[in-house]
Amino acid sequence: MFDGALLPPRLPRMFTAIALAVLSTLLVVASGQAACGAGRPEPHCVTATVRVNRGTVLGQLGPRFVGLSFEKTHLTDGFFTAQHAPLVALFKLLGPGSLRIGANDVDYSVWSPTATFVAPGTTSRNVGTAEVDALAQFVDATGWNVIYGVDLKNGTPGAAAAEAAYAASKIGPSLAAVEIGNEINFFGSFATVDPTWESFATQVLKATPGLPLAGPASGADPAFDVPFAAASAGRVVLLTHHYYRAGAGSSAATMANLLAPDPGMLSQGRTVSTAATDNKIRDGWRWGEMNSFWGHGQAGVSDAYGAALWSIDFMMTSAQIPACSGVNFHGGGQNEDGNTCPSGPASCSKPFRYSPITEVNSRVTGAAPLFYGLLMVTRAGTGSVLQTRVTGGTPNFTGYTVAPADGSTSVLLVNKDATSAVNASVDLGVAPHAANALFLRGPSLGAQSGVTLGDAGISAAGAWTPRAPHALPVQGSVVSVVVPPISAVLIRAQ
Repeated sequence: MFDGALLPPRLPRMFTAIALAVLSTLLVVASGQAACGAGRPEPHCVTATVRVNRGTVLGQLGPRFVGLSFEKTHLTDGFFTAQHAPLVALFKLLGPGSLRIGANDVDYSVWSPTATFVAPGTTSRNVGTAEVDALAQFVDATGWNVIYGVDLKNGTPGAAAAEAAYAASKIGPSLAAVEIGNEINFFGSFATVDPTWESFATQVLKATPGLPLAGPASGADPAFDVPFAAASAGRVVLLTHHYYRAGAGSSAATMANLLAPDPGMLSQGRTVSTAATDNKIRDGWRWGEMNSFWGHGQAGVSDAYGAALWSIDFMMTSAQIPACSGVNFHGGGQNEDGNTCPSGPASCSKPFRYSPITEVNSRVTGAAPLFYGLLMVTRAGTGSVLQTRVTGGTPNFTGYTVAPADGSTSVLLVNKDATSAVNASVDLGVAPHAANALFLRGPSLGAQSGVTLGDAGISAAGAWTPRAPHALPVQGSVVSVVVPPISAVLIRAQ
């Protein structure tokens, strides 16, 4: 783009070299790149090579891979309505996804057809036709589908069947599945619990033949899923399992631990994957409820920017586990998840610090840092997840590749190191015509505000207007990009 011939010949050679260096730096900065290697002591800069193996498919980033999960009592406070414009806008930003309604409160929610909404910021344990009608209108407005939970622990097969039948009649094709109970592996052994689950499933399917079922919504140890999948094959279309890194308030609830690889996550995922594939479960399996630290999350970690970077690694790692159809990040609002409260839900107002969407009094107040990670992954598109090898960089540098059906290539690079930028050469394995970059940035790993994606934040109304992606240099099949400290980049190559 620029060489010494453009400078007057009488200028000294040294000045020519300086001018070239300065202009080169300006061009790099103008393109959104850190001036890696431009003589500044900070940030430190290391090099990395990223190679995409187009011949090895590790998994799929499928439709509706990104999902959200909420306590069932959130149906009662007018949160899920088509008129809740900021919530509709945020859901539509993520694109068509999977909404799971259930969690702990599902086993304390009673089907009461005549129940009405309660005041915003409060909740009820009575769910009726008005709440289901509103949910149906909400999913119509957003294009999402629903995994709808019914009570197993304290309910009856007849009540579950009646509620599921009404939900099916209103939600229609957007009802992905009905989930019976929550974390039923904690109710006892499989041999003890399965007869009860079977009695509920039988009544539900008798009332609504062909209704898709999901389960077992198991928590922690996935061993329960293995016999469950074998016994329920042919009726259950989706296995659901829950994941949390550790408990809030524990010594493990740190940012460093969250950002480190978790072998336990892979072990759990592979066990559920094997159960789904061995028994030919139609839609595979999902992390039907998951997040950073159970107990509503750790302040300063779950609600901070570092959680956004973690979420990208988590989703893309999950996509490489066979038959994984997606993840549902859990969240909620005031006075929910109240089954252990001494005086009912109203006595528990512990905030959901890990919630991707922030809210007060049943109304959206904004997108949490975690939401930006989810949004970035949706921008990678859907398609095959290709083997991606990273050499060099920092110990906290990861890379993933998605090959959408349109022939483009999406590469996600995550640099969780707080001090070093990574100058990455990305060999796509095919020569693109052009490539651009969308950056996720935040002030610090612990920052709870100031996060941007595409150099823009998300408003409280759910609006996001990113700047044009940064053009990247391409030489043959190699795309070059500098990934600043604590940032992520999505490369889209055509």
